[in-house]
Amino acid sequence: MYLRFLILFSALFLFLPGMVAAQVLNVETYRTEADTIRTWTGSLSFGLTAAKQKSETIQLNNRTHAAYFGKRNAYLMLTNLNVLRIDDEVVSNGYAHLRTTFSNESRWSPEIFTQFQYSQDWGLRRRYLAGAAIRYDFITSDEFSAGLTTGGMYEHEVWKAEDGPRQVFDRFKSTSSLLMRGNISRDVQLNVVGYYQAEPTSFFTPRLTGDIELRFRISRFVQFGAQFTTTYDYAPPIEIVNWIYSFRNNIVITL
Repeated sequence: MYLRFLILFSALFLFLPGMVAAQVLNVETYRTEADTIRTWTGSLSFGLTAAKQKSETIQLNNRTHAAYFGKRNAYLMLTNLNVLRIDDEVVSNGYAHLRTTFSNESRWSPEIFTQFQYSQDWGLRRRYLAGAAIRYDFITSDEFSAGLTTGGMYEHEVWKAEDGPRQVFDRFKSTSSLLMRGNISRDVQLNVVGYYQAEPTSFFTPRLTGDIELRFRISRFVQFGAQFTTTYDYAPPIEIVNWIYSFRNNIVITL
C-alpha cells in the first residue's frame, strides 16, 4: 500500500513539472471521508504571526470548512481570510466556495460549484466563477485514496495592479485535478493535489497549481498543519508575476 502511495506521489510531480500560490482555490485539500451517512464534519484553523525588524508586521489567517455527507449527496462550504499589516499598510485576500457532489459514495460523481475570491496583493479585485465537473475515485481504502476530477467553469474577473488600469475578463476554462491522500502513520496525514486550468483556445498555456499539506494530530480534536501552495500561470491576465507561492502553519480544530 505504501509503495503504491510513493509511486503515485512521485508521478504527480512528473505530471506537474515546475509548478509553483494560491490564485486557484484548492478544494480537494479539504475533502474528508465520512464513516456513516448523514454526517456533519468540519474544521477551524487560525494563525497569528507578529514580527518587528525595520518594520512592524502582523499577519492573521482563518479558515473554516464545513461538510455534510448525506445518504446520496455531499455538500461542502469553505471560507478563508488572510490579513497582512506592514506598518500602516493593510493587504488582505480570501475566498468563499460552495460545492455539491452527487452520488457521493459512487466512483463516478458529478459536481457543481461556485466561488467568490479576491487577492489584493496580486491585483485580483474580485473573481466570480461557477462550473460543473465529474469526479472519478480510482483508489479508495482506509489508508490511501486517489481521484481525478475534470470539468468546465465560467470566470468573471476584475484585475487592477498597482498604478495600472482596471481590467475585466469573462472566460470559459477547463479545470482538471489529481488528488492523493494517505496516512503516513496513525497521527500523520499527507494530502497532495495538482490543478490544470486553461482556456480551450490556449490549452497548453495553463494555470498550474500544486498543494502539499501535512497534518499532525496533537489530540482528538486538535491538529497541527503545515501547507505549501504554489501556482504558475503561463499567461497571466495582466502585467504581474506569474509565479507565486505560500507556506503556512496552522492549528486545526476538527469536529
